[in-house]
Amino acid sequence: MNPSKTSPRKKRDTCLNAEALESRSLLTAGAGNTFAIIPGTVAKVGDVTAIKFTIDPAHFHVPKGKFTLGIDVAPDPTGTLKPTIAAVRSANGKLIPQTLHSVYDPHLATSQAGTSGMTSAVLTPVHLNAANPKAPVTYEVDVKGLSGTSGKFLLGFYLPGDANGDGKVDQTDVNVVMASLNSRASSTTGGTSKYSFGADVNRDGRIGLIDLRSTQQNLGVSTDVTPVVGAKLDAAGMVDVNQRLTRTPNAHFTGTMTPGGTITYAVAAGKSKPVTTTADSTGNYSINVPLTEGANTFKVTTLDAFGQSISGTLAAVNYSTNPPITAAAAAASAKATTPGVVKKT
Repeated sequence: MNPSKTSPRKKRDTCLNAEALESRSLLTAGAGNTFAIIPGTVAKVGDVTAIKFTIDPAHFHVPKGKFTLGIDVAPDPTGTLKPTIAAVRSANGKLIPQTLHSVYDPHLATSQAGTSGMTSAVLTPVHLNAANPKAPVTYEVDVKGLSGTSGKFLLGFYLPGDANGDGKVDQTDVNVVMASLNSRASSTTGGTSKYSFGADVNRDGRIGLIDLRSTQQNLGVSTDVTPVVGAKLDAAGMVDVNQRLTRTPNAHFTGTMTPGGTITYAVAAGKSKPVTTTADSTGNYSINVPLTEGANTFKVTTLDAFGQSISGTLAAVNYSTNPPITAAAAAASAKATTPGVVKKT
């Protein structure tokens, strides 16, 4: 993942007036067109950690029954792990030999692309089930630490060719790649660079014919899986929105996430039972969560069909059966349209 860039799709989604549960900004800034992020840990030196992911046709449009998937890896910046993607395996555990390994290096020689041991990203073919095209297919990514290292990492999954990060590969993306051809991450023309990280399909720091061919091969592929989850507290019933203070025994939240994914709200102190709901076909959800007297801090966890789980802690909602009411608080509550602040876990 390129730490100097930002994710277009993430930027688009977080423009919503909602709380982001877990931005993971330290590791995902520069993930380009990442549609899913899965964390993992290489617990001990020499270990290989297997991360499973699922291609569910309900969330992927695959006109040809197969497409190329990009997988990038980044270490936790607070640790010492030097992660590498060792292999990608099919549902039956067999290696996918067509997997192309690459490494982000703006000075990488053409002869070295795909052969370097310092793997930053891979391109791998994935197929739907020919006998049952609507059935989900599960794959596995093997990650290990180089040079005797261990620690935490994140895998970022992306659609090669989705240059603008909107979750689909179309002619607009082809045009972006063509406009960036023969550019490098370090190159500039007239003070500006033609290089686009989102158009760099194999993440090697330059835009070439392999990037264009991969984009054209993935034309028509799209997904509605997203790494961004929102949580907006309903201001109705709030005595003081700024203090997130209410006399109503339930808090109502709305938000967005991957369509069909589940989201669970649990009071961090465990005073009440967790509540779970499912996002609709457009990715919207609505949930009512019971409150107990005092501060209610919510641990929120999601899970989608891809295998991505995102969690975070929301700012506390304060419940009182007899709260103090001031004129200023009443006026603020009447005009309130913005949610509170998120505490990142």
